[in-house]
Amino acid sequence: MLPHFLDLAKDRSKESRGALLVGLADAILSEIEKRTQQEIQAFADIALILYPVAPPPDRARLSRKVSVEPRSPMQLVMRIAQDEIRIALPILECFTGFSQEDLYELATTLDEKHLQVLARRSDIHFDVSNALTKRGNTSVRRLLAGNREIVLSPAALKALVRHAVQDVVLREDLATRTDLTPAVCELLMPHVRGATKQRLQQLLDGVIEKEEVSRFETLRALQQKYAIQLENMSMRELWSFAQGQKISLDDLIALLLHSDRFDEAIELLGIATRTAKGIVRNAIFNGNVSKAIRIAIDAELSLDSFSLIAKARCDKLKLPQSHSAKWIQSFVDALQAGAQGSVKVQGVQDFAAKRNRVLK
Repeated sequence: MLPHFLDLAKDRSKESRGALLVGLADAILSEIEKRTQQEIQAFADIALILYPVAPPPDRARLSRKVSVEPRSPMQLVMRIAQDEIRIALPILECFTGFSQEDLYELATTLDEKHLQVLARRSDIHFDVSNALTKRGNTSVRRLLAGNREIVLSPAALKALVRHAVQDVVLREDLATRTDLTPAVCELLMPHVRGATKQRLQQLLDGVIEKEEVSRFETLRALQQKYAIQLENMSMRELWSFAQGQKISLDDLIALLLHSDRFDEAIELLGIATRTAKGIVRNAIFNGNVSKAIRIAIDAELSLDSFSLIAKARCDKLKLPQSHSAKWIQSFVDALQAGAQGSVKVQGVQDFAAKRNRVLK
């Protein structure tokens, strides 16, 4: 192997320099655990000399090799990260050897395309996200707000709110985060409407928990992905489609109810449980709570979804929401009494902590 490297070194063409660069990387990185620090540093010094003259395909090959080895020399990693985006991408996306100081340096020096990739990483802390918020364009800010694997600092959240005033996408991404502070909720409130505003108010009032916001994020993603099917399919077609896509009945019911499609939610509930539509309607509209609960349990609805049904029923029949509270309590009591044995319904375990809250 050494004679081959010597031959490549003697040839001053770009192709030979690129081949030498990749060949040395293979030799060092494939057995890096056996290399001394001096050998790794020598490789880094040579690679940094060869790198500027190596053709783009060879630099891209090097980037892919280095990106999966966290012990790669940092000087070389940082140099590749600053290359054009198609070459730097594997490093910016996958390299796990960065310290927060390294990421901060990149966040404060790279261009917009590179920052967009950094904003998707799951290991960026406050200083890095603050820098990205300050330097990034609209795309970077949206990616940060939509990155649910990181916690944003209060300063970053407030800065994003200022930009969100003129950016509806950014507003929606921010409003569904689980790390919102009360101050950030209050800043967002004047700029949102409808369900989003109600959800922020409930967060401020302690009516809903962060876990419930996470559920809303899931529903929102489904709404965006399957908007055409939700709007244009019959309930029977929609249920068939949902089964093929592994979308739960619980999520579908919640989506319909969040969109004020109460009658269609009832129809879907009947189709999915193979219960006549009239039976489902009569149970819900005529106040047969036992029958309604039995249907909901057969459908494996969560406490959240049954609560939506109970509240929508009161809205439809113009009843006080105290009626929905009684239905929800009856649903929980039926489950806790062992009405369905081993059936598990999402959210029941948390109900006791919430039962004294005011229902909105």
